[in-house]
Amino acid sequence: MFSLLANGLFFACVNVAGIFIHNLTDRAQRKTFYDTRNCIAARLEIEDENEKLEKLLLSVLPQHVAMEMKDDITTPHQGIILFADIVGFTALASQCTAQELVRILNELFGRFDQLAKNNNCLRIKILGDCYYCVSGLPEARPDHAKCCVEMGLDMIDAIW
Repeated sequence: MFSLLANGLFFACVNVAGIFIHNLTDRAQRKTFYDTRNCIAARLEIEDENEKLEKLLLSVLPQHVAMEMKDDITTPHQGIILFADIVGFTALASQCTAQELVRILNELFGRFDQLAKNNNCLRIKILGDCYYCVSGLPEARPDHAKCCVEMGLDMIDAIW
């Protein structure tokens, strides 16, 4: 009888230990699954955002320039970026007729096109009152930064 009682007690202890281990293992597996699912969801969201950013970039810049910029962003290196803005353009636009404004921009952008040619730069887009140009594209130049800075300085002179 003692051996039957000992066997029953041993069986009950093994079952309790099994249930305890099963619950711990199940909890760990569920946590791992949840963490993996969140990681995959975050990766898919990042990929979706990257696609949206690439479409936005392609809507503003020509494809070869956008792809060059994308490569520059994903490849670690040091570089210089120049942004230019015509100060007071909104006030000027509110004082001119549409025809006068188009004539002013046409003359200014014509001068900028000549400056771009003189400074080994490439106009990539005109968007409203914005003039976009780069140096070192589509062919790399060792002095691209110097060309870009000189272009910016010449643009300032052309505006005045």
